[in-house]
Amino acid sequence: MLNTVEALKNFAADYSKSVVNKTGYLPQVIHDNEWTSPCEQNDANDGILVQWQWCEQQEKINFGDIEQALELTFHQDIKDYYGAIYSGALFASFTDGQATELQIELLQIWNKQDFDRLGENLVGHILMQKKLKLDHTVFIGCVVNSEKMISLDNVTGEVIVETAGDKNRTVLASSLCEFLTLVQPLPEPEKELAYQAPIQIKAGLLPRLKEIFNSLRGR
Repeated sequence: MLNTVEALKNFAADYSKSVVNKTGYLPQVIHDNEWTSPCEQNDANDGILVQWQWCEQQEKINFGDIEQALELTFHQDIKDYYGAIYSGALFASFTDGQATELQIELLQIWNKQDFDRLGENLVGHILMQKKLKLDHTVFIGCVVNSEKMISLDNVTGEVIVETAGDKNRTVLASSLCEFLTLVQPLPEPEKELAYQAPIQIKAGLLPRLKEIFNSLRGR
């Protein structure tokens, strides 16, 4: 039986193959000399496209400080999801129980600094939920061209779709491992919004989140 880490690696590999089959290249992002990653496959000048390929994290990421600050233990699937690989964003399609297809951007860690900033955002995210008296969830992605986020319920481990600050949540899968086996690689997502174009902005979870929230605020 697959575990979360294996399911994530399998999907990341399938996504890369899907992009290569569609474009002839590995996934690409804009290279930033101050925001490099072991994922990058070739040398590039600042502002030039660079191909990337997911790779395993060699240094064990520690959630302990974040958990201590929040007086909260994160679900193991969250630790496995953000603590297994370095990768650019992974785009996927998912069909829910009503046969509605969702285009999804799965956020990933680009480098060690990306994780450090993730911790700061997780603290803010959980504190907001505590203030609003909401059950704790942790974001893992977003629905393309939508204000909805893909999150993990920190108690049950279910993968849900939600809007930040809203109590209404829809379960997509009973576990993250199950969810990662159900999604299909999406080499060409919709590009209506600026943040959806995979090669137009910096790679990494925090740059992606910044673009997503800036776009939503501008609606």
